[in-house]
Amino acid sequence: MNLMVSEWQQSGKSKKQYCRENDLNYAKFQYWIKRSKEESMGMGHFVELKDSTRDCSVEIIYPNGVRLKVEADLIFVSQLIRL
Repeated sequence: MNLMVSEWQQSGKSKKQYCRENDLNYAKFQYWIKRSKEESMGMGHFVELKDSTRDCSVEIIYPNGVRLKVEADLIFVSQLIRL
């Protein structure tokens, strides 16, 4: 989808016109444009996952700097990662 976002940016067409011509769902295309911007800013994925066995906790650091430190409960941690 990043290729399509790049093609749209270079086309000079409006988003709606580009979507019509390429048979794309406008709302989904908007989403992919947002994701493309996030990825270019390094926000499209998790940056780091640390497991600290000394104190039996896990620290999750999201790309936006939010840190979550929880007791090592793998089910709970897997739910946090899916957020």
